Amino acid sequence: MVVAALVVVVELTIGLLVASGWAQQGGPIAEPTLHPAVRMDMLLEKTIFKVNVLTLDLWLGPDTARQLAPWLGPQPREAAPDSVAHIGIYSQDAWARIEFLRTVGLDRFLDGIVSNLRRTWQAGILTEAEYEMIAQGLPNWFSPLRERNIIKGDQLFYRIRGDTLRTVFLTVGGQTPIDQTDVGRERGLSVLGGFFVEGSDFREGLLTSLSSVH
Repeated sequence: MVVAALVVVVELTIGLLVASGWAQQGGPIAEPTLHPAVRMDMLLEKTIFKVNVLTLDLWLGPDTARQLAPWLGPQPREAAPDSVAHIGIYSQDAWARIEFLRTVGLDRFLDGIVSNLRRTWQAGILTEAEYEMIAQGLPNWFSPLRERNIIKGDQLFYRIRGDTLRTVFLTVGGQTPIDQTDVGRERGLSVLGGFFVEGSDFREGLLTSLSSVH
């Protein structure tokens, strides 16, 4: 995640997501095929120079889709931001793919993650101990990228199933220097909380898009 003032363009659709083997976008974690499901596609840009930073594809599974149905139908209920964000944060079946559209220093990238992690702790989504454990572990988990940093075209995948989070980093050259599986409720919350917590780089755009779907 990149800390910056952002213009977010989001497209959200609900329905059958078709993927088999590797995801259609290319990657080691296939986009799930379950139905119904919610999918969000997001482009992040810096507001002053309009420089594309990254894209985020986010898939939320059937249970989450059913919970969000009142805001997604032909006559959607007026969105209650906190309620919608809460549903997204606590989804236990999620898939995400981030593609970097420009080269980013690893320290800057990790600073962005920690900034959003801190918000999840302050919001009570993570405990202080969980926040500190994840924040302190990040430099080690991403250490395979220390020498090269993050290069335009690299991709980061997350797959959340229950209390299990799999994280895979795919380089533009097709290497996977990171393929890590962690177990604990805090793992998925750290990712989805970072997307939806109040003050996050992503929250406003996601919720605005969701409330505008008919």
